[in-house]
Amino acid sequence: MATLGAALATLLAAFLLAAAAEDHIVGGAAWRIPTSPGLYRAWADNRTVYNGDTLGEFLPSRAPVLVNDRDMASDRDTAPPRLVFRFETGFYDVVQVGRREFDECTADDPYQLYRTGPAVIHLEGKGVRYYVCTAGNYCSLGVKMYVVVEPR
Repeated sequence: MATLGAALATLLAAFLLAAAAEDHIVGGAAWRIPTSPGLYRAWADNRTVYNGDTLGEFLPSRAPVLVNDRDMASDRDTAPPRLVFRFETGFYDVVQVGRREFDECTADDPYQLYRTGPAVIHLEGKGVRYYVCTAGNYCSLGVKMYVVVEPR
């Protein structure tokens, strides 16, 4: 009976760790031209992103991933929630821009440019982060989103 209780406790702990390390796939599938207007806005409105969270994903090999000159632990059980920008390299990109550029779908003075999918972005500090795609006219077709980073 004690063995059954220990097994159930272990199973519950594993389930809770897996739930805590949930991936958030941007848009629910991939970073691409949305099937409906406002898809990325509606998606982001249903997520809470905290200072210190990571936008992106870890390599399946569990090897350390270099992000903005920082090594991040790839241990899935201790990783923060992850926001994943999945896109096909060469056809899409992710560019962090300011509010004006976001509104105008330009990238005149980008903060960060990610050309290789999936993009991995470590968030520092609270505030709003704006992301657009600069391939073709994809931004004007809806491939853009912003997230509000909350303090922990």
